[in-house]
Amino acid sequence: MSDFWATIASTHPVLPISNSPTALYPILDQEVLLVSGPDSAKFMQGQFTCNINEISPEAFRPGACCNPKGRMISSFTLAQSAENEYLLCLNKSLTQSTLSHLKKYMVFFKSTMIQQQRVLAGLKGPHAQAIIEALFSLCPSDDFSQISHELGLVIKLPFDAGYELWLAPDSAQATIENILSESECALASNSLWALNRIQHGLGQVTEHSIEKFIPQMLNLAQASAISFNKGCYTGQEIVARMQYLGKLKRHLYRGKVESLEPIALASAIYVQGQDAPVAEVVNAAHGENHSEILLVLDRKYSQMPLFLGQTNGLQIELLSLPYEIVPEEKPE
Repeated sequence: MSDFWATIASTHPVLPISNSPTALYPILDQEVLLVSGPDSAKFMQGQFTCNINEISPEAFRPGACCNPKGRMISSFTLAQSAENEYLLCLNKSLTQSTLSHLKKYMVFFKSTMIQQQRVLAGLKGPHAQAIIEALFSLCPSDDFSQISHELGLVIKLPFDAGYELWLAPDSAQATIENILSESECALASNSLWALNRIQHGLGQVTEHSIEKFIPQMLNLAQASAISFNKGCYTGQEIVARMQYLGKLKRHLYRGKVESLEPIALASAIYVQGQDAPVAEVVNAAHGENHSEILLVLDRKYSQMPLFLGQTNGLQIELLSLPYEIVPEEKPE
């Protein structure tokens, strides 16, 4: 746990989610990049899968950055914080590689990209809306909506996954203390927001999955992270072809593993009778008494017993997601 959250935890006990219906979740695996300058939107429109024209001070979008073969270099959440100023939140293992990749293209635009300090937290539960309204005066009401405030940015994730707070560092401790002073809200363990994202099918690229998957394999179309009518961007031809020809066989699934130990990303997944792995762990998080994972799997294996690490390893139970994994089945 970071020094900031260790200080918070020293005065606020971390409770199991079952003990409190509304919880504040530290987010420790993400970082924020600031993209600014008069050409920022134009630059990003040519690099990202989401439509930058749909992003405003009231609306954010998830998205991805691809190589020319349509394979994802990173995935992220992109929000506008001011005129010609955007915040891009991504897995912290991708920060430097994403900066290096995008700066090769940015030299042709009046735009800059740098790391920006933010304190990130999730908030979820029946009292979350009232808590946000009390602190920020407003609360985002629709999926993919946001509010900007001097205390920071608040976004509403899809599929009832809760809210994320991207807080200004100079006032973050006071903001967090105010939230936790509410009797209806408790501090959650620092691993549980990653678990929450998995349970709602919000997969992310990490350093272990760079350039392995096209966006649809992480179900990013279901999460409104891909625009199919915005025009050209790097990798767009491959992404569009896969969408319209209907040839995609591999999709993101959610699994449960009865494991007391954390599961390593990129761990191989097997089916009985095959020596070669059929999938790998894309995201993983440990809950109170089990682990959950997201895996990219050919759907022909989705009805077969799956095992972690080896054919006689821990069995994986596939669980439901809040959206259709295969939205449209097209004839073979």
